[in-house]
Amino acid sequence: MATRVGETSAVSRAMMEEEVKKIVLNHFHAVYVDRDISSSMEHISQKIRWIGSKDFYIAHSKEEFRQMLERELGSLPGRCAIEVMAAEGVMLTEDCFTVSGEFDIRIPHPLQLVYQRMRFTAMLVLENGEYMVVSLQTSISSDDKIKYETKTMNGDSMKMLADDLRRQNQYDPVTGLYTLEAFKQVVEDVLKKEPDSRFVMLCTDVTHYEQVNNLYGLKRADKMLSDLSVLLTTFSQNVRVSCRSIADHFLVLMTYMDRELLEEELRKLCSEFRNTISEEYIEAAPRLGVGAYAITNLNEDIDSIVERTNMTRKALKLNHGIEVVFYDARIFKRIEKMNEIESSMQGALENGEFKVFIQPKYSLTDNQIVGAEALCRWIHDDGSMVYPDEFIPVFEEDGFIAELDFYMLEQVCRMLKRREEEGRKCVAVSINQSRVLLQDTQYVSKIAAILKRYEIPSEYIELELTERIFQDDLTGFARMMGELKKHGIRWSIDDFGTGYSSLNLLKELPVDILKIDKSFLDETETSEMSKIIIRKTVELAQELDKYVVCEGVETESQADYLRNIRCDMAQGYLYSQPLPMQDFEQLLDEEMAV
Repeated sequence: MATRVGETSAVSRAMMEEEVKKIVLNHFHAVYVDRDISSSMEHISQKIRWIGSKDFYIAHSKEEFRQMLERELGSLPGRCAIEVMAAEGVMLTEDCFTVSGEFDIRIPHPLQLVYQRMRFTAMLVLENGEYMVVSLQTSISSDDKIKYETKTMNGDSMKMLADDLRRQNQYDPVTGLYTLEAFKQVVEDVLKKEPDSRFVMLCTDVTHYEQVNNLYGLKRADKMLSDLSVLLTTFSQNVRVSCRSIADHFLVLMTYMDRELLEEELRKLCSEFRNTISEEYIEAAPRLGVGAYAITNLNEDIDSIVERTNMTRKALKLNHGIEVVFYDARIFKRIEKMNEIESSMQGALENGEFKVFIQPKYSLTDNQIVGAEALCRWIHDDGSMVYPDEFIPVFEEDGFIAELDFYMLEQVCRMLKRREEEGRKCVAVSINQSRVLLQDTQYVSKIAAILKRYEIPSEYIELELTERIFQDDLTGFARMMGELKKHGIRWSIDDFGTGYSSLNLLKELPVDILKIDKSFLDETETSEMSKIIIRKTVELAQELDKYVVCEGVETESQADYLRNIRCDMAQGYLYSQPLPMQDFEQLLDEEMAV
């Protein structure tokens, strides 16, 4: 039983620090030495969050933590020994401690002993009179720090253990398919045995796989992978061999006769996944994509084949809505560009290459600036530019877009704070928010913290969401948007009217402003239907006490039409192109001076 909270003299504090340190070390001893999962979980909170370096493990609950520990133990060949190198407990408050340190693990592999250094940091809090671990981070040292020691064994024991280790190295424990290295060996043999066949290698990608893990837990996510492995090995009689390479990515080698027939077969595969497996995970809405590389040279190095197939799978991320992509020279160039962008994006952020441009929104009543939209431009020091349609898809794929979104918000808040202190005119500025950022469980608190830091009136900040991101978890978005509305944040929906459930969004979401997509305005001169859609949208918005912005206004006739139907605001090149922040500020100042 843990020491209860009370007077914390130096002696009692030291005793409590020793006690929590013992709790954490006993956990590791139970896992690696005793191989007793039940005992290891005694002081683990139901709220535990574990981040481990091995295979990038992340657990969000006690049950997920238990499942991951069981999997990790299943990969170890036997009882281990541990030697604690350092451990220290520190009291933060009377009911909160941290424990950090490192220890060596001796792992008895068949042919040698392996020593790995593990570092750890744990946080414990008092729950019902006992200290429980609520956060745990572990990391294993890099391979160059791992020590090896040859074991002496008799012949039969060595052969038996070596065979067991070989089986572990050949098959994925979740799906039963080959591991990547075993797959490559089998592929080489197949290519040699069937020199007259036409081969293609496939690589799969499951969109929203992380959401499946987060929403349904590890066990359900593993079931999805297992079901997918069955589908991949049975969808065609031409499949020769398959493997799970990493996470939700599978490699499949198959033969084919005709490119068009193959593409049709792969589309049916994606459709089958969508109609069967995906139905079990409706909230996450996973979708299957396939990259295909036709092997024209059977003597090509197997690593090169796998690399090009993986490149094609990455290209799926640059072609939203496309389920099947085949490798060609254009794919290679696009991936090269993608890699170039990824390698330079962090440095570009640190060097201030991402510039805030602002496009004003004008009142259609008096032609005054009543709002604005912040847009990101990537401009190198030499003046050359990387265009948004090149870098935004890459940033959305690798998650960097979240960092960029917060950067844009900070820059806008800093500008507005400065103008407010100087007594200069301020208008509400909208900042685009990506799907990746919204998936952050700390999103609301981070936005609230930024508003508090700059102490600007919340009505000056407008967060803008694109309509297409609402296709999955409408309830979750509504909850999150409602929480930020409590902080005074206004919400706008961009590209309104382009989705299939626009009216449902108005019913479910606390939206303040609708931005009518430019495509409708472009067609008003030739399409009576587009005119009706815009007019009815404006009428509906006014009845619901919402504002309407029409973007892409380029002609006086378009502005006149919007004015006649009482649209609130217009944004477009007729009024102003996106301006560097300082030019936008000058425009605001000049308007005030008139």
